[in-house]
Order: sequence, then C-alpha cells, then structure tokens
Amino acid sequence: MPPAFYTITIVMKNLLVAILLLSFTNLSAEAVNTGHAKASLIADTTQSDEFFYVGLKLDMDPGWHTYWKNPGDSGGPFSIMWNHGMDIIIEDVSWPTPQIIPYDPLITYGYKDFVIFPFKVFKQQDSELGLLSAKLEFLICSDICIPETAELSIDLLQLNRSSELLDAVNELPNKVLPISVQTSLENIVIEFGYDKKPNKAYLFVETEDVVKYLPSHSLTEVSQRTYAIEIAREDKNFSHLKGILVIDDQAYLVESSTQTPKHDSLNLWQALLFAFLGGIILNLMPCVFPVISLKVMSFLKLADSNPKQIRIHALTFSGGVLFTFIAIALLLLGLKATGELVGWGFQLQSPEIVGFLAIVMTMIGFILLTDININVGNLFLTKSVTESTGLSNSFWTGALAVIVASPCTAPFMGAALGYAIIQPSVVSMVVFIALAIGFALPYLILGWHPQLIAMLPKPGEWMEILKKFFAFPMFATSIWLLWVFEQQTASNDLIILLAMCLLASFGVWIFTQKSKIASAIGALFVISAFLLIGNIEKSATPAIETLSEWNAQTEINLQSQNQAYLINFTAAWCITCQTNETLVLGTKEVQAFLKNQNIQYIKADWTNRNSEIAAALEAYERSGVPLYVFWKPGMDQAKILPAILRKKDILNL
Repeated sequence: MPPAFYTITIVMKNLLVAILLLSFTNLSAEAVNTGHAKASLIADTTQSDEFFYVGLKLDMDPGWHTYWKNPGDSGGPFSIMWNHGMDIIIEDVSWPTPQIIPYDPLITYGYKDFVIFPFKVFKQQDSELGLLSAKLEFLICSDICIPETAELSIDLLQLNRSSELLDAVNELPNKVLPISVQTSLENIVIEFGYDKKPNKAYLFVETEDVVKYLPSHSLTEVSQRTYAIEIAREDKNFSHLKGILVIDDQAYLVESSTQTPKHDSLNLWQALLFAFLGGIILNLMPCVFPVISLKVMSFLKLADSNPKQIRIHALTFSGGVLFTFIAIALLLLGLKATGELVGWGFQLQSPEIVGFLAIVMTMIGFILLTDININVGNLFLTKSVTESTGLSNSFWTGALAVIVASPCTAPFMGAALGYAIIQPSVVSMVVFIALAIGFALPYLILGWHPQLIAMLPKPGEWMEILKKFFAFPMFATSIWLLWVFEQQTASNDLIILLAMCLLASFGVWIFTQKSKIASAIGALFVISAFLLIGNIEKSATPAIETLSEWNAQTEINLQSQNQAYLINFTAAWCITCQTNETLVLGTKEVQAFLKNQNIQYIKADWTNRNSEIAAALEAYERSGVPLYVFWKPGMDQAKILPAILRKKDILNL
C-alpha cells in the first residue's frame, strides 16, 4: 500500500481515539440521576503539588434530604468505595455542618436539597492523575426513605478549577473551640468561652446514641463570657465527646474527655450553707416568684394588724414550706431506698404530677386575672370561717410555693442537693431542712420585724394590677407543663388535659358564687378534673408483638388460610416508619384492636438490603418504605394504607 495510505490511517486512528477520550471525559463528569437526586464527582486539582480536593455533589429533589455521619433518631450516612490506579491517598470525608431536620417526634441531622461532601486527596509531586471511579450508596428521604446507588467517575487530568468545591471546602468547620464537659447520671453539661453573648448554641455529637436528640439546646450564662448547654444523655458509659458546636451561625470543632462531678467535694457544713443560700435565692426564681409576691402582698394587707398576728402568719407560712420540703425529701429518700435514681424535680417525671401542676397553675392564673378571691386552705369552708382565720391559707400558700419551685434549681442549691442525695437519710434530711429554712427566712424576718413592712409601698390599686400581671407567668408555666406532659404521654392525652384545665377553671368560677349549692358543684368540678388525671396513657409503648416473620410467600400462605393480615414494610432508618410505629402501631389501642380482630401483624424489615422485600415493594408499585398492606377474607386484593398513618386508618379496617 502507498505510504500516504498508512499516514492517513494513523491520523484517522489518533483522531478516533481523541474523540472517544473526549466523549468518555464528558460522560464521566456528568451527573447520574439516582431517582431523587443527581449525583456527581467534582474536583479541583489546582490547590498544590501535594494535595487537592474531590467532592461528592448531591443535587436532591426539592424537599428531599440525606444524612450526616450521626443521623440522629433515624437514617444513616452514605458510603463510598473508590477505585483507581493512581499513587494517591484519599482521606475520609470532611463533613459539612449539618442541619436539624425534625420529623415529629423524631429529630435527625442531615442536609436538605443540595450538599457537597469534600475529600482531601494527597499525591506525590510526580504522580500522574487519571480516571477516578466510585460506587456510592446513600439514603435519601422525604415522607418516605429510599436507598439509592450510583456508579460515578471523573477524569482528574481533564478538569479545571471548581469554584463550588472550593466554596464547600471554605465553609467546612475548621476552628477548634475549647470546651469542658461534665456529666451526671442524667445530663451532659458543655461549657465554653465566647467573646460575645450568643443567642443560641447547638451541639451535633458525632457518636450515635450518646445524647437525646432535641430540636434545640438550652443555653445559660455561667459567668462573664462563659456559657453552657445542657443535654440529656442516653449512653451512661461514654467517656469522650466530639462533634460540631454551632454558636449562632458559626460552627466550631469541639472535642473533650468527660468529667464526672465529685459530690464529696463538699462537706456537711458547706452543704448546709449552700442549701441555706440556695433556699433564699430560690424565692427569686421565675417559677416561684408570682406565688411569693402574693404572700408579700398579703403581708402588706396585715401592716396595720397586731404584730403577734403577723408573726403567727409568718410561722404558719414557714410551717407549710417546711412540711412540703420534708414530704418531698421523705418521698425522694424512700424511692432512693428502693434503688430508683431520682433527684430534685423527680416528681416531674410522672405525667400525673405534671398534669396536676398544669391544672393548678391554670387555676391560679385564672384566679389572679379575675376578681375571684379564694382561700386555698379552706376550700370547703364557709366564707365567714375563712376570713376569720386565714392561717390555713398561709400554710397552703407556703406548700404551694415549694411545689411550684420544684422545677427550678437556684445557685448553690444543685451542689447541696447533689451532696445530700448520696448521704445517709438523716444527713439528707438536715440538708433539706436547711433549704426550707433559707426559703422561708425572708418571711420570718418580715414577721418578726413588722416595721420592715412599712418600708414597702403602701397598698393600693397597683397591687391589683400587679396581681393580674402575675397571672401570665402562671399561664406560661402551665404551657410549659403541658409541653412536658405531651412528651410523656400518648398523643391524644394532651387535649384531655386541656379539657381538665377548662373544667377546673370553670369549677373555680362556680365555687365563688354565693349559693352553697353552686360552691358544692364547683368543688365537684375541680375534684373531678384532678381525679381524671389518673386515666392517662404513658407514651412508652412496648414493642409490637410480631407473630411471624415476612417472606416472599407470606401473603400467598395467609390468603390460602383465610387469615387477615397487616404487613408493615419498614426500616430503622425510615423517619415516617418510626413515627407511625410510635404514635399509631405501637399504641395499646391499636395492638388490642389487631389482637381482637385476629389480624396477624407482620413486619418486613428493610433496614438492610433485601432483594425479596425490594421485589415486593416493586410489585405494589412502590420504591421505598413505609408501605402498609392489609388483607382480610372477602377482599379481591390487598389494600394499601396511607404512608402517614392515623389511628382511625387501622381501627376502621
């Protein structure tokens, strides 16, 4: 053949190879549609001769999200497997600052709509770059959760500078903020220094199941330029804390070993002094201040009375305080003797007591806001008897002040009670008595020195205005207690408690009418409201009893036996699944219904990959969980229930 022919052939081959390489390069950098996201690899090789960055880019459909390394209550992080023939080292992913993604009652951590995960890559100066491939597996969720995969690749030699990847790298948390961590049996306290007063702070803990996941963390000022957040702990044995602390909109890397406070750092005399000082300061805490203010105003009304009568009222009020502190201490010590781990405010762990206090606070707020004048201590006595003594009113006002103070912990008080709770019962009781004396001391001083009352403003219209003002802190306390109650009970019990608050308030109004019959009816309303608190359902639901495991032949076998069934296609990482199981399928009412109707409950767990479950989902034209399938004899085909379940969806089957 002529030489020219060979020349043309070689040129054409080289041109064809160049076209193929160019086509391959373009394809390798294109995004892969995984179903609900476009996944791609991006890179910037211009950083230095020793390292550069590769990024995993996820452009998700609106409303969809994926997860941080610690997903929170549900979900899971992505996994990626690299494949290449280059002399490079790819570090683990540098995690961007996550977002809080609530899905009531669950809290998860992740990224909505769009995210870039940077990877730092080290290389030799003379390393030749080439094709980088990766197999990606990740979980993407909206109302349903779907595991998706992608085969990705990129030609590192052909790519230029990536500004969006550099922006993602620059936005990574890279400043380290020193923290100190102290733990108790129930909580973790993280202290940190900050130059300006922050408005909010939130700690994303890297390790799963160490803390309780919450929508926000309470922030307190410990001292000047020192702040703390307190988080309820789940893992009682962890010894190291690491994560991302977001203060306002600035993210910091934090890491610290935990320290358990030493309760024996106090001796008895120090504990007594701290309890006494804490009791005094407790009078100024928001939860008790409105009740205490009412007592001070009652002293003002007694300003012109016999000093002896004022002293008797002060002693009676202090007696109510002492009686209630001792009662709480005895109950606490009794529970401790049975092996219970309890502390100050332990009574609020009981929804019955929380509901009781919510009703009390609502009633007090209602009384303060109106012209109703009720003597708490003589609720069932005639008005003439009540006005003639008033001592029981002072006693029960003191008792009520201690009860409403139980959610609060004043300075010095926490250390004193921490010491008391691990001491012998006699020592513990002495510390509680010191706390009670400190709490009652200001009123004892006023009682023994009535001339001090004259230094206070004279009674007048301002007292009535102030009394009505204090109704609103009471209502605020009631709202907070209602929220606590909601966390502790079944979902429908909150409306029941609200109705009981209305019933009790209505009863208070009826009780104040002049008719004795009306007073008796009002008292009956109030008593009924408190008695109904016992008929609540705890939220801690037992695991649903699964009678059999799911397999590909389950439905065929059960239909051939004319056996009704409900199949729950679920997964541990599925938020909607967990919510439905907690609020609907896990309730006693639904479990009893399934048992009484002889509906066999079956769980098909898709937490891990399972080709049979995937095929079953596809058969029902579903690509993810949750999926709820119901069938009973007489039905031509199985019924698919809504993805977001309500109790009536099950109870009406």
